[in-house]
Amino acid sequence: MRSAFLLGMVAVVTTGAVWAGDVMYKGRTVVVGDQEGGPIERVEGTRYVVPGSPDALLAKAQGCLAGLDGVSDVAADPAQGRIEAQLLSGFRASFANQTLRSRLRLEVGEDSFQLTDSGLELARSEEEGFRPLLQSGMPWEKALDALIKHEDALVDCMYRR
Repeated sequence: MRSAFLLGMVAVVTTGAVWAGDVMYKGRTVVVGDQEGGPIERVEGTRYVVPGSPDALLAKAQGCLAGLDGVSDVAADPAQGRIEAQLLSGFRASFANQTLRSRLRLEVGEDSFQLTDSGLELARSEEEGFRPLLQSGMPWEKALDALIKHEDALVDCMYRR
């Protein structure tokens, strides 16, 4: 009986180590670097279903991005079915205004699109500069909440247009 328990514990520990880099957060997959509490490498959203061809969805997305605050450097690649843009999401944490900077990628397919953010960096002020967003030791949850709020505005627009 004891050896079955120990084998079960080894299976749990082994399984946990395989998935240590992925964390679910409010419907998104947060991919964290190798060590626990390390840098957040990217945030992957679910695939949203919206009627339209890839070209129509790209045009819709460009219109939606143009209406959002904090979006810059928008570059469309119709051949690859994607748009990339820089996204700045402001929020308040630790008694200070902070800014999360990320590289947003919107990929379209037939009747669908998906959002992925990478290069997540955080700054308390312009003088301090940006540094990688870590899963610990920083207000990472508030930063991701601000990012998700920004993305939700884009998703809402994609469904309304």
